[in-house]
Amino acid sequence: MTPADGMPIMSQMTNPFEGIRAALFDLDGTLVETNIDFGLMKREMLALGEKHGIPACEMQGLDILSIVDFIVARLMESSRVDEAEQAKQEAFEKLEQIELAHCRDARPVSGAVALLDALREARIKIAIITRSCTSAVRLSTAGSGISWDVLLTRDDVSSAKPHPEHLLRALDMLGVRPEEAIMVGDHWMDVQGGKSAGTRTVGFLSAAADPDDFFDRVKPDLVIRSLGELIEHVERLKK
Repeated sequence: MTPADGMPIMSQMTNPFEGIRAALFDLDGTLVETNIDFGLMKREMLALGEKHGIPACEMQGLDILSIVDFIVARLMESSRVDEAEQAKQEAFEKLEQIELAHCRDARPVSGAVALLDALREARIKIAIITRSCTSAVRLSTAGSGISWDVLLTRDDVSSAKPHPEHLLRALDMLGVRPEEAIMVGDHWMDVQGGKSAGTRTVGFLSAAADPDDFFDRVKPDLVIRSLGELIEHVERLKK
């Protein structure tokens, strides 16, 4: 697998972690398995938009947080400032309610804890970059063995991934340059965020994410099917 210019991608390189000082991770589906119903979250946001007079067809192609931004922007354009603020508050309260209800039985993804331990042994810093809310993250990771040096949820930034602000702020807090970091996630938004921020990128192709062309739209530097593949790369740094 090669990018358009014919240069080899990371899967053909000696080690994707060579020269890396920080690993940035998505959370849900990458490090922890939750039962969060993202379809329900999107339907609720579409319904919220319709409640404020915005047809669902105008928002259908947007992701969950972009729907919220769209609703707020449309209301602001109509000078319905108070209504926009109310809608935003209602949206995030509903999203948090759904997240908390579906992440109480969260468990680490196979290999996640071992990978984080291997990274710490290699003196590679760890950040979690998630579009979930802070309270859901704390609940889903409690007692899981999942730990981090920096955590940035959607509550902490004005623009969540795939906007590069989400990643760049974490890198700034870690004191690491983008070219010294790698972003790992199971969604195209994770990869796009990494590319926009200037990091190396890994697409985690879980069983639920088949087929093989899942990441074709963003072309990560490396595609993996298990976190164990990354552990092998990190362990090779010791040799």
